[in-house]
Amino acid sequence: MPEDNLGKFKQIISKLPDDKRKLLYERLHDLPQEEREPFIADFVKKYDDRNKKQEPKKVSPSSKPVQTGKKPAPHNGASHKPAQADKNAPQGKNAHPAKTSAPVKGSAQGKKPVPQKGQAPAGKAPSAKVPAGKATAGKNPTGKTPAGKVPANNAPQAKKPVPVKEAPKKEAPPKIEVSHVTEPEDEEKKPAKKNASASIIVGILTALFVVGALYMVYIFNKDKIDGKFNQMFGMPGEETLDTEPDEGIIGPEPSNSYPTSTPIPTPTPSPVPIPDDHPDLRGLVIVIDPGHQAEADTELEEVFPGSSAEKERASQGAVGVSSRVKEYELTLEYALIMKEYFEGCGAQVILTRNSNDVNISNIERAQIANDSKADYFIRLHADSAPDEDISGVKVYVPSSGKYSSSAASDGKKLADAVASSIGSTSLGCVQSNMYTGLNHADSIKSYQLVVGYLSNSADDALLGDAETPYNTAVAVAEFIGG
Repeated sequence: MPEDNLGKFKQIISKLPDDKRKLLYERLHDLPQEEREPFIADFVKKYDDRNKKQEPKKVSPSSKPVQTGKKPAPHNGASHKPAQADKNAPQGKNAHPAKTSAPVKGSAQGKKPVPQKGQAPAGKAPSAKVPAGKATAGKNPTGKTPAGKVPANNAPQAKKPVPVKEAPKKEAPPKIEVSHVTEPEDEEKKPAKKNASASIIVGILTALFVVGALYMVYIFNKDKIDGKFNQMFGMPGEETLDTEPDEGIIGPEPSNSYPTSTPIPTPTPSPVPIPDDHPDLRGLVIVIDPGHQAEADTELEEVFPGSSAEKERASQGAVGVSSRVKEYELTLEYALIMKEYFEGCGAQVILTRNSNDVNISNIERAQIANDSKADYFIRLHADSAPDEDISGVKVYVPSSGKYSSSAASDGKKLADAVASSIGSTSLGCVQSNMYTGLNHADSIKSYQLVVGYLSNSADDALLGDAETPYNTAVAVAEFIGG
């Protein structure tokens, strides 16, 4: 199964209530192995599609209204402001009026200036009435017209048009960037920081050298230094601590001590008598796990070793539809009766919990079975189903581990035996990797026995009958001893 689907699936179900989460797990467990991955993928896809539909639509930047009323920027950098007459231009007969001044070459209009009356067209020689070069002779040997002045004959130079001076614009004072002010200070601080770091390193090395030197002096003059130290505290100079050997306890030994030649007696276990109608389970170690606990632990743990899928550490379980009995109370009652019966058959029995007020995760329960080197690991449950008509006995086994090839057939035998013993219906066995406690104890013969469904009124009444726990213990013992 892809890790992304499996990771999303466990994140989604971790947010669901306990009853819905359990219903979803039951549905998964009842599916064949090959249908689980498509089911999870389809579930994650539907969940993502529903979230996408609920997301608010974002307004596209292109849908913003376009601001109107602004004039477009002038092309080629040309200004739309009318040219103003130069106040410094000479006035008189030959002065050129400001409104008829020739446009600058390369302006935004791109048209040739129309010559006015009495004005020479651009690029041609000036009129014969005014000698050429008279306006600039002796004043500007370079031949260039001074800025802001118009030649006396009002005609432009032969090759360069008369520049039109625009009104001076007020420029904003330059902004002082913070970086311009702080950069010199930063550059000055860098050497200071380096020098401080170097001083600290030198100080540490010096201190280490001094300590090492003092230690070497102490090693080579240990006796003298210890003597001086003892004299400071009023002890003889040559005396040091722990110089006298331990002579042991002085005086007679206690009267109640055993002689060394007499061994301490050890109790000898008496053989357990096995009734004739009980199966022989001597030499077997059986761990019984009463499912669930009084307080749920919603922290997550891996479903099987090395998996990214996670489930809650422990839950409270189901509640009887009519009796209102709690599943964790019912399973502990069954486990205590089963323990007594198995021990009567000669088995060594270990319970994962002896009370309801505990906090033991499913992995920790499986670890108890592993650490005990158990031969059998029996997990007791009384489930709840989404359909109240579902009833009967069901067994779950791990799909991995040492006994995976025979686990399904053995689990079916166990379900049939218990159903026959308590007067119920066998729902067979399901091999699954969804149960944390089974997956982490797959090196042992592990079975999760669902004695009945508390969501069904008939099963609820049957599980509360006084004879059902004992009959369940007999059927499981015969299955193990058979």
